[in-house]
Amino acid sequence: MAGGRVRGGARSSLGRVQAYLGRCGAADAAANRDRFGGVTLQGVQGLKVARVLARAGELTGVDLDPAGYLARGRDRPPVVAGQLGLDLDLPVFDWVEAQAELGLAVVRTAGPRLRVGQVDELKAELHRDYPVPVSVTLALDGGWLGSRHSGVLAEQLRAADRDVSLVLGAPFDPVDSSYKVLGLQRLLRWSSRTGRRLELLRSGPIGIPATAAGASLAAIGLSSSTRHLGGPVAKRADGVRPKRSAQVFVPRLLHWQRGMDLKAGELTDCGCAACARAGAGLRRFGTAFDATVPAAVRAAAQEHDSHALAGVVREIRTAADPESELSRLRQDARELATELGLPVPPWLGAWG
Repeated sequence: MAGGRVRGGARSSLGRVQAYLGRCGAADAAANRDRFGGVTLQGVQGLKVARVLARAGELTGVDLDPAGYLARGRDRPPVVAGQLGLDLDLPVFDWVEAQAELGLAVVRTAGPRLRVGQVDELKAELHRDYPVPVSVTLALDGGWLGSRHSGVLAEQLRAADRDVSLVLGAPFDPVDSSYKVLGLQRLLRWSSRTGRRLELLRSGPIGIPATAAGASLAAIGLSSSTRHLGGPVAKRADGVRPKRSAQVFVPRLLHWQRGMDLKAGELTDCGCAACARAGAGLRRFGTAFDATVPAAVRAAAQEHDSHALAGVVREIRTAADPESELSRLRQDARELATELGLPVPPWLGAWG
């Protein structure tokens, strides 16, 4: 949803909603950019794709999340074009310089993960100096949005007075309570009042209402591994391995559901371009697997997700009153889920 902000002024329009992609090729990146009006690419692979698009003159609408928070163990410089793939004592790779050289509209910092309560580390990230204007990437555990820590976080953002790109982390849902919804809305109010950019990267559908409440950008992941920063999940005590199924975006519910949990009927009917070509709606994702979902099924689900999510975004963006249309869609989704006995994410009911 195209929109802009003036530094120090009030919001003038809705923020933008676009796709966030993990591993992808240049063709996928360009297709999603054209579908949404923008696309966010991830890490070293994303940088390689961005450079391919730049050489083809197709970089407009493309931005990058360096995703430094995904690194584990000793920091190593990523292997990119022009470097040997040897374990040498190379200088630390400069993500800010790499993005600036491409001429990207927004330059983001690498963003190490910050556990809840690491206030000194938070201050250090927010006050670090860079040679060009940047958006400071903060990869935060969802607990930062809780009632105990959200005030501290908001105060540090006010003190630093910088543009910020948020990545939220949790094993399942980083905004899994009404208190955390309120914490996120508190940050969005800070953005609206100050005119500072607040972006949500690796977001879920909560990014859609966030762009109506102050977020300049919500980059929504099209796979379960890119919808937030995950964490360890405890194994079941009985040792039983649950069945696996492709997760698919259901427009009428405004969130993702496992395909095998969708009963035949109105929820499995989908008119997006991908489902129209396949001719089977969401019923084609109803198979349960004992192990990993096959790559071809995951790819088909992601193609559906891209088309279906872009359709919802267009519906809101082109409405005479986008915010009222968004409220109507949220209410319809809650009522339909209640009618069908399906769980809904906490944000859908708690967003006021």
